[in-house]
Amino acid sequence: MTTKSLIRYWILALVLSCRFIAARSQNPQQIIIELHQINQQITDNPCDKGNGILISYKAMNVFLSNKVSSYFSDKGDLSLYKNFVNINAAKGTIAINHNLHQPDTTNDNYVRSFTTIGARTGFANAYAARFSNAYTSNQLGGYIQKVWMGRPKTKFNFCGIQKQNMDAQRALLVNQLSAELDEKAVAFKKELDQITAADLPGQNLKAAKATLSTNFCAALRATYLRKFAEAQSALLVNTNNYKVVKDSWTILGIYLPIIPQKFYIITGTEENTHYNYPAELMLTHTLFWEAPKAGRIFFSLGAGIIVNNAVQGGQLTSTGVNGSYAGKYNNYLTPATSVKLVYIPLDSHIGLSFRLEKNYGDYKALNGILGIPIVLIDKRGVPAVNFECQIILDDMNHTIKSTLPGNGSSIGLTVGIPFSKIVY
Repeated sequence: MTTKSLIRYWILALVLSCRFIAARSQNPQQIIIELHQINQQITDNPCDKGNGILISYKAMNVFLSNKVSSYFSDKGDLSLYKNFVNINAAKGTIAINHNLHQPDTTNDNYVRSFTTIGARTGFANAYAARFSNAYTSNQLGGYIQKVWMGRPKTKFNFCGIQKQNMDAQRALLVNQLSAELDEKAVAFKKELDQITAADLPGQNLKAAKATLSTNFCAALRATYLRKFAEAQSALLVNTNNYKVVKDSWTILGIYLPIIPQKFYIITGTEENTHYNYPAELMLTHTLFWEAPKAGRIFFSLGAGIIVNNAVQGGQLTSTGVNGSYAGKYNNYLTPATSVKLVYIPLDSHIGLSFRLEKNYGDYKALNGILGIPIVLIDKRGVPAVNFECQIILDDMNHTIKSTLPGNGSSIGLTVGIPFSKIVY
């Protein structure tokens, strides 16, 4: 076989393959077969180790999106929604985020990775500064985050009643959805047959009907694959036919300010203006466990580096006049490490969280946060808004000697709002 013949062979094979894939969505019976195939893959999964899958991977995406969204407080927390907002009242900032993930429409896969972009701005700091003699922290910038998800794992009671119940109820779901599909297909064919050439002047009737059929079946496939995933997720939630679901994810993010922070510094008898661009690089890794008899646990380790300055680092002294500071000003890098533990008991909407952050270099403060996360759910039982009431413990190791407002303990509140559709 010549090189040209080989190339033509592969092109022909590729075209036929693409047509085959496209045809999967052009026949309602193919959609029913696909539902049965997904179900069979789960049913055939070995159960003798008590560790496998009880629902499809896309169903697990839905399951995790709701479980993980029960705690959503800061930029390092995970959201599996297309859009989400973070508000931090203590810092006076609001962050608006968008997930760029596009779903895999050909296979039943868990979400492996995605990218989010967003913008963060200050909304309250300048107002509060007028009453506390604090510096005005200008904040306006954009950031991008890359998220890598681990493979979700489910533990159950080997080949016992948990897997048997899930297999039986999942099979019933497939049959119920198949019956619905058949009804819709019959109704659509009847409606399609009623279209005549007189209804479509200037068009080829056969071609027009073929296009309508293709679009109908593509939409039908997307709808019923999603319905199957959502129904499986609801089944697992409602029956608790599992011991533990666990997953992990890693987030790498960078924040780049658009406008600088501005500080007024008095040196001797002169007042000078200094600027800082508080760029930030962040890396976190989180382990997640969900157990029907225990509740939910999030455990995170983090590291990062930020462009800091002498004012925020507490090396300067407030003059109490127009928000100015006295001393020698400089900008510097501050590396930091952190650890966070969150526990939400059973089906409770209230939990506990604890965070420690250790800074290094010119700014060495050990900071902590004690939090009470609260999640409000909508009528479907899905997390709608997350609040976290916080006791903020700044400089627990007493390294800051200035009178920077906020040293010691203070009260904070964060709000996390996931919305729009789920990353699926």
